[in-house]
Amino acid sequence: MYKVTRYRNAESSSVLGLSEIEEVFKIIKDGDSAIKHIEHARTFEKGSKDYDEVRKLLIPTFRFNFLFNDRVSNKNIIAPTGLIYIDVDQVDEIPASDFIFAKWKSLSLTGYCVLVKVDNLSINNFSDSYIKISTLLNIYSDKCARKATQQTIQSYDPDIYINYNSKTFNCLEIEKVSSPIKLKKRKECLTTNETFFNVENQIKVRYNNINDYFKNNDSAYIVFNEEKESLCIPFIPLKVKKGRRNSVLFIYLSQIVALNLQISKAYIKVLANSVNDNAMSPKLPDNELNRLINSIFKLKESNDLKMFYNKKRRILFNPNNKISFKDKMKIVNKVLSGMAKERTTEKIYECIEEWDFESNGKITQKKIASLLQLSISTVKRYWCNFKSFVNYLNNDFKINYR
Repeated sequence: MYKVTRYRNAESSSVLGLSEIEEVFKIIKDGDSAIKHIEHARTFEKGSKDYDEVRKLLIPTFRFNFLFNDRVSNKNIIAPTGLIYIDVDQVDEIPASDFIFAKWKSLSLTGYCVLVKVDNLSINNFSDSYIKISTLLNIYSDKCARKATQQTIQSYDPDIYINYNSKTFNCLEIEKVSSPIKLKKRKECLTTNETFFNVENQIKVRYNNINDYFKNNDSAYIVFNEEKESLCIPFIPLKVKKGRRNSVLFIYLSQIVALNLQISKAYIKVLANSVNDNAMSPKLPDNELNRLINSIFKLKESNDLKMFYNKKRRILFNPNNKISFKDKMKIVNKVLSGMAKERTTEKIYECIEEWDFESNGKITQKKIASLLQLSISTVKRYWCNFKSFVNYLNNDFKINYR
């Protein structure tokens, strides 16, 4: 069936031999002589010195994307394996998909290893294939693992998922513009406000899926006590430089379409032009925008366009209820004061997320401390978590409101 190369450890680039994929799955499911090292690594915190020493030196690795001659390098690639490996960090589960051949918990148990069957994979289309497949699977993949020579540390997961009848992805169908689902939501990013461009024909465009929670619920707000709720909130960085423009614009526009399935291609072109004018440096040429938009609508027509839940919130306020910013902060204080875990961080985060620039102006530590009834020293203690995010929001305010 499928064969992959195996290696002595993460420090070795010499091919130790070939393994049938069924053999690899059995090792992951049942364990082998390395299981004692895997279990030992899991007693340490990921990223610690002890963890890294065990991970790098004592546990075998595999490379699932290509077969190599003698040593690992792009120039030593013999042929594709017929598989592509997608690495996903900091997730508890991977959405179901007919394209998933196998998935299992990573060595650290903080993420997943995912395999997809592919045809016509090459070194030239590998990066775009990795991104497009990540989009198809609705996962935020690790950009650092997006390389042909990527190795995978052997793991142990008795609950490994395997589907020998999974669909095969044809990499020849990849277009130049691909979706960057690999991009994780970062605090240095902005959500677009509704004044970004003129609404055509009075279309009410959704920029998130929050209203879905209040369709049959007239409550002023909803609190998620057990775990934060994942939401679809498309975003764009304040400025996007050459090398990232296509991917950032693709993910943003594709999510606007996913949130507004009746929206027209012409309308998305208007939005694309606005984003291109305001955020891209330098601007993308018109033919690139058209190719990007056509790719998005092709995904929509094939029912492969899905919402990506890229942001977590503890409290959702009903967008149909006019609640003042101060009242929102009172609710945040009341709700989070009863939660011991990370309550101060969450209070500050909620305050920044709900900030009313028109009423309160620029975000400052002093204003946040006053609104949340916290000492300025407390806010300063946590400020490193929000400094970049606040700077971008304040810059956006300066550009769009003045």
